[in-house]
Amino acid sequence: MALFRRCYVNVTAQIDTLIVTHDVKRVFNEADVESGLLQVFVPVGTVGVALLENDSKIYEEYKKLIESQVPITTEKRPDRRSGSGRVYAHLRAQLVGHTLQIPIAEKKLQLSPWQEVILFDFDDKIGRREFFISVLSSGGEG
Repeated sequence: MALFRRCYVNVTAQIDTLIVTHDVKRVFNEADVESGLLQVFVPVGTVGVALLENDSKIYEEYKKLIESQVPITTEKRPDRRSGSGRVYAHLRAQLVGHTLQIPIAEKKLQLSPWQEVILFDFDDKIGRREFFISVLSSGGEG
């Protein structure tokens, strides 16, 4: 069995830290699988997905680490068909990554109680960002 859901978040013109664990758990509960794999995928080049402990200080330090690796530049917004962001935003998202996988065993997501699924949006353009959640069952249920 496989379940696929398209989700959205609204972002500002800052570096946004968006907790999407509630979306992940909603889709996981809807899938109702014994064992398998849940995947979060962000098709947006300026957004990354991470698994971090639920602590705003950790989120801020993670953002600072990314900013130190890829500083903001003053180049103009590129004229791309996609309308996507500046080069630094793409590079920052690439450091975070666009995919996160979480195993499912005994009808439970294998997360610690303190972990959160976080989207980091590095674009300076206000708007809506899309991400996907899919659940794949490794058994014959469903």
